[in-house]
Formats: sequence, structure tokens, C-alpha cells
Amino acid sequence: MKELEDSAADTLREAQHEIPHLKGTITVLRDELEAQDFEKERAVQEAVLSSNDEIQQLRQTAIALRAELETLQFEHAKAVQEAASTHLDETQQLKHTISALREELEARPFEHLQKIQDLSNASRDEIGQLQQTIVALREELVQHGEGVMKDGNG
Repeated sequence: MKELEDSAADTLREAQHEIPHLKGTITVLRDELEAQDFEKERAVQEAVLSSNDEIQQLRQTAIALRAELETLQFEHAKAVQEAASTHLDETQQLKHTISALREELEARPFEHLQKIQDLSNASRDEIGQLQQTIVALREELVQHGEGVMKDGNG
């Protein structure tokens, strides 16, 4: 019986001696867990700040690209308008030239008829070439505008 009591007393002493070590281990583990929680929270806050900065930068980029796109669209529309105006002016000038040539033809003898017809044909050909040039320039401007719009969206 004495042995049993001695054994129980030894086990109790070992347990009482082990309790402070276990409490110390628990304290260390708790501190480590709290440090990990703090580090995770800091990492989350840092990620949120970084994301907010990136979002702000992306917004600024979008604003700048939108402004640039609007400028390009305005310039494109202006160029188309100028090309159309130039075409109209040239066409009117050519029509006036043709009209003047016709009047001159009517005033001159018929021997100059062939010469005037050649000039009229040349003017008509020039008008056709100018119209083709205008169409090509318009297409180029439209393609340029579409390329800018695709770049701005992408």
C-alpha cells in the first residue's frame, strides 16, 4: 500500500512539476498564435491597400485613355469634316471651271470643240480621282478611329 501511495505521490509531484511547463508551453503557443493572427491581419491590410492603390491607378489610366479617345475622335471628325469641305470646294471650283469652259466653247468657233471636250474629260477624270482619294482618306480615317477605339477598350 505504501508503494501505491509513494507511486501516487510521485505521479502527483511529476504532474505538479509538469503543470508550469505546460502552462509555459500554452503561453508560448498562444503568443505565437496571436503573432500569426497579427501578421495575417497586417498582410490582409497590406493587400487591401495595394489593391486600392492599383484600383486608383487603373481608374486614372481609364480616365486618361477615355480623354485621349475623345480627343482622337474629335480630331478624326474634324479631319473628315475638313476633307469633305475640301472636296466640296474642289468640286465647286471644278464645276465653275467646266462651266467657264463651256461658255468659252460656245463663244468660239467649232474648231475648238475637240480641245474643250478634252479639257472637260480631264476635269471629269480629275474629279473622279479626287473623289476616289477622298473615299480612301475617309476609309483610312475610319480605320484609324476604329483602331484607336479597339486599343482603348482592350
